[in-house]
Amino acid sequence: MGSGISALAKNEEGQSPKTWSVFMSEAMSLLDRASPRELEYVGRMIDKENYLLALEAIQNKCDPGKYRHYLQQSFSRPNYQPSKTHEKIKEIDFKVVITTNFDKVYDNLCNEHNYSISTYKESRKILGNIKSTSNLIIKAHGTIDDVANMVFTQQQYNDSRANYPEFYDLLRALFLTNTVLFLGYSLSDPDIQLVLETVANSSNQSCPHYIAIKEGIDHEIKEYWSNSFNISCLEYGPSYENLPENIENLCDEVLNYREVKRIP
Repeated sequence: MGSGISALAKNEEGQSPKTWSVFMSEAMSLLDRASPRELEYVGRMIDKENYLLALEAIQNKCDPGKYRHYLQQSFSRPNYQPSKTHEKIKEIDFKVVITTNFDKVYDNLCNEHNYSISTYKESRKILGNIKSTSNLIIKAHGTIDDVANMVFTQQQYNDSRANYPEFYDLLRALFLTNTVLFLGYSLSDPDIQLVLETVANSSNQSCPHYIAIKEGIDHEIKEYWSNSFNISCLEYGPSYENLPENIENLCDEVLNYREVKRIP
C-alpha cells in the first residue's frame, strides 16, 4: 500500500497528505543555505522524478531540526482521517499489509482490531505474527513516530539492507509464497522501486503479482514490468478518482467469494 492510498485521507480542514511531487517541491524551501548549483541539481532531480537522490541532497544540506519538523508537519501533525477506501481495504481483511507509507492513517484505523504493527527493524515480531492468527501491518520503510529510522533516501535504503538483512529475507519469502497486490503506486514512485529491487524475480511467471495502475501505460513498459518483476498491470481510469470505486468492487467480490466458498 503506497502513497496513493494515503492521498485519499483528509483532515478536518479538508487537506490530504502531499503527493511525492508536491512534497519534494515544498522541501526545496528547506535549502536556505544551498548554493545556486546545489539548488539547480535538486530541481533537476525532481524534474526527472529521481526523488531519492533529490531528497538525499536536501537532507544533507538543510538544518536537521527544520527537516524533522517538515516531516512531522507532512505525515503526522495534520491528523489525517481514514478514507472510505482505507475502510474497504480493512474490510477485505488481508492477512498481511506491507506499506511504504510513514503516516499512521491505516495503522490507527486497525489499531483496535487485533492487528499487529511492525517496522523493518522487528523481524522476529513479524515472523511471530505471520504464524499467528493476527493481521499484520508491516511498515517497510519505518514510521513517522521514529523519524531517525525512516527509510527515505537511497543511502538510508542501502543502510537498512546492510543492517537488517533478515527483514529483506522475510520480504522475499512473502513474495515467493503469496500473490501481492500493489495499491496506491505509480511507476515513478521511489517507494515501489526500492521494494522491487529487493524482490525482483521472486516468483514464477505463471503466478504473477499485480499492480492497480491508471490506464494509459505503454505496452513496452508493462512488458518490462512483467519480465523484470513478474508484475501484471490492472488498469483503472480514466482518472485517479476511479481507483476508490474499483477497490470497493474488489471488496464486494472478495466478500462474495468468501461467502460462496464458506471461507470465514
